Amino acid sequence: MILRLLSIFLVTILLPHVGFPQDRLDSVSNSGLSDIESYELQIMNIESAYGPMDQRLVEPLEGLISRLIEFGRIDQVAELQEKQLAVMRANLGFESLDLLPVLRGMIQVQQALGNWEATSDILDHIRFLMAANYDQRSEETLLAMENQAQWKLAGFYLDAERNQSNNFLDARNLYADMERLAEDVYGENSPQLYPWYYKRAYNLGIMVQLLNTKGGFANVFITDLIRSDGTMRLQTDGRLSGTRLSPIGAWNIQDRNFVLGEGYLRQARDLINRIRKIAELENDIEVQAIAEIYRGDYNLLMGRGSGRRQYNSAQDMLLEAGVAQTEIDEFFGVPTPLPLPRFFNNFSELLDYQRIMLTGVEGISDEELHLGIFNAWHENARAVLKPISDDPLLQIGLPQNLVDLKFNINTRGRVSSVDAVRSVPEDDRVARVASRAIREVRFRPAYVDGKATRVRDVQMRYLFAQELR
Repeated sequence: MILRLLSIFLVTILLPHVGFPQDRLDSVSNSGLSDIESYELQIMNIESAYGPMDQRLVEPLEGLISRLIEFGRIDQVAELQEKQLAVMRANLGFESLDLLPVLRGMIQVQQALGNWEATSDILDHIRFLMAANYDQRSEETLLAMENQAQWKLAGFYLDAERNQSNNFLDARNLYADMERLAEDVYGENSPQLYPWYYKRAYNLGIMVQLLNTKGGFANVFITDLIRSDGTMRLQTDGRLSGTRLSPIGAWNIQDRNFVLGEGYLRQARDLINRIRKIAELENDIEVQAIAEIYRGDYNLLMGRGSGRRQYNSAQDMLLEAGVAQTEIDEFFGVPTPLPLPRFFNNFSELLDYQRIMLTGVEGISDEELHLGIFNAWHENARAVLKPISDDPLLQIGLPQNLVDLKFNINTRGRVSSVDAVRSVPEDDRVARVASRAIREVRFRPAYVDGKATRVRDVQMRYLFAQELR
């Protein structure tokens, strides 16, 4: 059902005439049908005279595809796009960049059909094109790989639940490859590595969130991760000594009071340390300060202290870099869900991001502290922000449940006293899901005068995809 409704949604986006008056629709329909017949006749004549792979077929095929999309004949469009691609390959070669618009059009159609694996195959083809034209070690190839990874992450909520672990681990492996490739592209001490190092750090961070999500999926994911990596990065200081590994590799992790997968968070923190070292070589105090903030965040996620030392150090460095004390106080004075989804090269951008997040809900009075919107990834990843691709073609939304929450955040960034103020739809189950989920979200606590401060009655809007049956 979810595939059917999402396909209808995507087909609607493809249709340009939705909402037109009926008389205009009739005119468009008659004109469109005439055009379709004309294009089909042109194609037949060209094939008869010059063969099925002649370059002259490209233009009428493009016109026919455009008209068929208007009429919602998506299955036929998919077949014609395959033919169009074959003709262009035969005439332009397999490595021509002129294939790129056709491939992107194919992605849109395959999404409308709910063919997620076909979309993955097309993204593989685009990566091949980028490597062939710009070199395997190029920024263009990196961006193509990121699109592949983002699509795998999208598969977490588009694909069947049994494929969630594999989709995430495929994305995890792509981010590891991107880290290594970025060093080849930019050099090991380039500031251009900052975003690429952090992309992998963030991916590791949300992987640990998945490991520690309460529910059946975490057990499946832990088992799959052990089969892939072994147990070394799950264990820390012998704290799994009372935890049993079954013959099939499933951990008995009930009633544990530690972060499972701390070794992966250490990997993430090491990547942030690399950012800081490059900033030191560049004598960029502002980036060093921002890296300190992120180091504090990941220490907090590991359960290794409150991050206070890193946050206070960051504030001192920001002042040294010329940032106003009022802006520093504004930034640290508000709790923030962790981990942050991207790395910011300067403090003004980081502060602007926070301001945008805090104003995500309209109609909030100045007396209320509202933390904006938490758009959760999936019920199996309820404490994880939904990853959003930078490529609009890969940004797919689903109908959302909405719950307005009120809660407290303590000095360790833990949530308590959760109250569901409103839910849309009005459904006790929806409210319970959101209330339980927000307790699993870890926040950077508010800091006032260099000390973590308990905050009461903060508000946040929690969104998660509706369960479509």
